[in-house]
Amino acid sequence: FIPEEYWEMYFEFIKNKQNIKAELVSYNDKKIQLKNKDDVKGVLNNLLSSYVVTSSIKKPREKAPKPPFITATLQQEASSKYNYSAKKTLAIAQKLYEGIELKNERVGLITYMRTDSTRISQDFINEAKNFISEQYGKAYLREHNITKKSELNVQDAHEAIRPVSLNYHPQNIKDDLSSEEYKIYSLIYNRALASLMKNALFEDEELVIKNGAFQFVAKGTVVLFDGYLKVYDDMDKKESPLPKFDFPEEITNGKINTEQKFTKPPLRYSEARIIKKMEELGIGRPSTYASIIETLKLRNYVKQQE
Repeated sequence: FIPEEYWEMYFEFIKNKQNIKAELVSYNDKKIQLKNKDDVKGVLNNLLSSYVVTSSIKKPREKAPKPPFITATLQQEASSKYNYSAKKTLAIAQKLYEGIELKNERVGLITYMRTDSTRISQDFINEAKNFISEQYGKAYLREHNITKKSELNVQDAHEAIRPVSLNYHPQNIKDDLSSEEYKIYSLIYNRALASLMKNALFEDEELVIKNGAFQFVAKGTVVLFDGYLKVYDDMDKKESPLPKFDFPEEITNGKINTEQKFTKPPLRYSEARIIKKMEELGIGRPSTYASIIETLKLRNYVKQQE
């Protein structure tokens, strides 16, 4: 892989005590690419002193919850969030399935953890609907649970990984669980519940700032309805709204910043990405993902980087 140089240019300013970062995107309505320092100098030499906010474009957007966990997706999520190996995640889930000593009873907290089906039982759906209506209101309740389209190699022998009962809320039994058990159980509990909740609703905004023939764009988002995010926040980054502007509005307190960057090679495989790839290719079963990865390591087919 040969890295290629490129540059990004931003117009940064403050409005209502909020820092706004607008990226240079076009010149004469054509996409602009800054490949080197000479390109950057060419733009800087042609920029005017006047920056004007001319308009904004607002678009609605929905984000649906993901289906309840199957073995592969639980291992992927635990790897991404907590850097747990596939083997470790399965071992923790096994304990939760076999039973945990609570204050007055021993309880198996989750359903069978080796599964490739996103199906959940009607009894749990009914319990979850009552729980959601009581805890969050009927506005948060979706008509049908989120499921993944059936694949040819899905056996569907067991339902998705879910809590046995919503009465065992993670927070209420936290003292009876180890830190690792609490993290995995919380993921399973909240994701199963979220799959029966409404989509999150957003309004994305692109703010257009012009400097002569150059156009900069700042982006912001307003959360209109949090929906399933109330219980399972899987957003990559926090959404921030933009302040209001009067169009056209001149900005006088801004400055230009530039960043030199280089293209990067495709990401190396993490355990989560290996499992996802195996699932896509139909390699292995939910019960064998962890052991396959251990074999890859044992035979030195892969080299683990720190």
